[in-house]
Amino acid sequence: MYIDELLALALVFALVYNNALVVLGPLAWGGMTPRRTLIIATISEIAGTLLSPMSPLKFGQSEYLAALVFYAAFTSIKISLPISIFLYTLKGLTVESIALWFGTPVLAFGLGYLAGRAMKPSIVTGYVMLIANTFMFGVNNIAVIAKDVYVIVPIVLGNYLGLGFSRWIIRLYAFSFSGAVSASASASLLAIVGTAFKVPMSFTLLVYSTLLGTAASRRVRIVKIWDFMKALTSILLALFLAQATLILLGK
Repeated sequence: MYIDELLALALVFALVYNNALVVLGPLAWGGMTPRRTLIIATISEIAGTLLSPMSPLKFGQSEYLAALVFYAAFTSIKISLPISIFLYTLKGLTVESIALWFGTPVLAFGLGYLAGRAMKPSIVTGYVMLIANTFMFGVNNIAVIAKDVYVIVPIVLGNYLGLGFSRWIIRLYAFSFSGAVSASASASLLAIVGTAFKVPMSFTLLVYSTLLGTAASRRVRIVKIWDFMKALTSILLALFLAQATLILLGK
């Protein structure tokens, strides 16, 4: 296996690890068992990745290293860099990608508001949304980086370690399990829209946007609204850093 392929798999690990923290954690600790969540999420992500209609974006070692360095740097200050968006931007922005990245938070907020009013989440609903969310995460995010059989290893490790450190994320959710189910439903639906345009989405931003809408529907204050602002800012940073990387590499 070539070095650039190993770097791509390292990025998959980082991507899956972050998703396990933000999206899967509240489902695992808020209503389902972590063991079942781990098994279901891993299988669904593998299936979504291998069945995805999206093709991996191929880069050289310098681009992959830049993504890993930026991810590590921003993670150290508790800002999640959307790796798939960073890599997609290296290939060139489109009108569709800009519209989806900055337009879908409004849609996610609306979906969260409606879900907060109408949904009565149960454990069964939670499992359905878990499968949908993780399948679409594989389709829309992981497959953009890698989709060969080797991708199974970083998916398993990323979910295992991410869920293991995910209990702290519960405090970001206004109503724990209910908010987690609504967020998973919204992210899954909007990821389908992104996939239709071949554009990777930020699941973190979609989740936080949904939570704001769900909180508004029940007049509940989200404890860490600043995390939504960080998620939105991370996309702007990804766009800036991608352009800076291209300039530094003379491309």
